[in-house]
Amino acid sequence: MLPPLPLVHWKKAFRERAKAGRRDAAARQPNAGNFAASHFMMRLEPGEGSAVALYHPKGDELDTAPLAEALSKAGVAVLLPVVEKKNAPLSFRLFEVDKGLEEGPYGIMQPGESCPVMRPDIVVTPLLAVRPDGSRLGMGGGYYDRTLEALRGSGEVVAIGYGYSAQMMDRFPVGPTDQKLDGFVSEQGFVRY
Repeated sequence: MLPPLPLVHWKKAFRERAKAGRRDAAARQPNAGNFAASHFMMRLEPGEGSAVALYHPKGDELDTAPLAEALSKAGVAVLLPVVEKKNAPLSFRLFEVDKGLEEGPYGIMQPGESCPVMRPDIVVTPLLAVRPDGSRLGMGGGYYDRTLEALRGSGEVVAIGYGYSAQMMDRFPVGPTDQKLDGFVSEQGFVRY
């Protein structure tokens, strides 16, 4: 009998399937980010003076620009993740339009060192897929899992997945270090876990 395949193998297979689904959803719904931003603002109601960490979309990830604009208009600080070092939690810097962004590791755009580091009240995560129990399938680097674990260990934080409704999957493998989401926002609405 062959030994069972390791979790990393199964996750890789599900990631490929999820990437294809996200690519199709992005092509079919170019304005999904506008609808998702409306659902986020209506259901989560971030207050003036709070801080929300977004992500700068890469490839076919759901566009966060409409959400960033709505948050800024509401007086909410918009933060973006910064990779300080490999295999460490992310830090979050204030996104200041006049200071622009610079390319960081993995080709991800991030605020420069002149922007202050802040602790978010809400972390909006990109994802490849999300399960009905709030389990999240990311790209495989573990950055958001390490980050959410660290933030939850030092206070309260709300973790919200942000993607297309087509990214909801009934099942995919989950590991012991995977952090669950508190909710998921898509172009179709908000789901609380």
